[in-house]
Amino acid sequence: MPNTQVRSVKSTEGVNRPKRSLRAGTWVLSLLAVLVLGLLVFLFLPSPIEPTKWSAPTAPSFEEEGPWKQNNKLSSAQLVTDAPQFPEFISFDKEGQLYTGDSNGVIYKVPLDAKGNPQKAQVFADTKGTPNGLIFDANGNLIVTDVKKGLLSINPSGSIEVLANQVDGNPIYLANELDIAKDGVIYFSDTSNYGSVTFKEIAENKPHGRLLKYDPMTKQTSVLLEGLYFANGVALSADEDFVLVAESYHYQLTRYWLKGPKKGTSDIFVDNLAGFPDNITRDEQGHFWVGIFTTRIPFVDQMHSSPWLASTMAKLPESLLSGASAPVKHGLAVELSSQGELIGSWHDPEGKLYGVTTAASHNGYLYIGTAPGGSLGVHRVLLTK
Repeated sequence: MPNTQVRSVKSTEGVNRPKRSLRAGTWVLSLLAVLVLGLLVFLFLPSPIEPTKWSAPTAPSFEEEGPWKQNNKLSSAQLVTDAPQFPEFISFDKEGQLYTGDSNGVIYKVPLDAKGNPQKAQVFADTKGTPNGLIFDANGNLIVTDVKKGLLSINPSGSIEVLANQVDGNPIYLANELDIAKDGVIYFSDTSNYGSVTFKEIAENKPHGRLLKYDPMTKQTSVLLEGLYFANGVALSADEDFVLVAESYHYQLTRYWLKGPKKGTSDIFVDNLAGFPDNITRDEQGHFWVGIFTTRIPFVDQMHSSPWLASTMAKLPESLLSGASAPVKHGLAVELSSQGELIGSWHDPEGKLYGVTTAASHNGYLYIGTAPGGSLGVHRVLLTK
């Protein structure tokens, strides 16, 4: 009797196994069919962009001897304040007090004592937008380029006035960075008519940015340059004979001539930077400091050379693409001569300080700002060469 029961169980198991195996195989085949069908539908969907092919120049090497040679000059950065998480730009008033804006709209004042030690950050104003560039004018007003609000003026008591949010009857889409001439004229960038920072614009590789000019005497805004690849940082030369604007997506700075025989024309000031240039500041020597938000991303350069790949990537949801353009955890800022020659580069290969937007020289220190995606807070390092 026991032997009969055992044989009966074995017989039942032998019958059921093929059925379960068959069901599992059918499920796998169905899943594969759905995945293949989904992939085919995805590939045949129209792309939201028509990308332009571009062969990006080979990025400078950090391993070879020269001004791009990797070092750790930014690795010892000291935290100045973490009140603003993402201090896009850094500026100083006549008394040497630090000002910076955060991505949530708040602008902070950070007092520095007689020895240059930072004190507790104070809220100076709130634009209810996203303040990027900020520089004081001759009257003590803080002039701000706000991504959401346009060109603003904030008086010493914190009251905000909109100077410009339109040009030639069209919106100023993304007011980004600025500089102010001695005569009060404001030069500032309008990053892109996309109206937001999106991976699709990188993939498309077409110029949508502008360099604008605001005249405080006439209160008129005009377009100086169009067709810029993500117009970003802005800085005047010491003699104000030209103004620079960063074209982040083509790794270059463009020069627009304000005086001399080339007045009204533009040329390339420096190209083939080792990453995406962000803000530009000028020091007392007339040298330009450029924050590099991220070093070059090989996939992006590869995508530029393949319109099919760019078109395909642009079909993906933006939430899935944000990681593709996230900053590399390698802090980088560069110093350029007034003629566009690379004097040196400042690195943090350890990645404690990265996503650099601004490098501003002030009283023996290099102050570093960052943007969302980068490290948090204002930092500084001693300006030892």
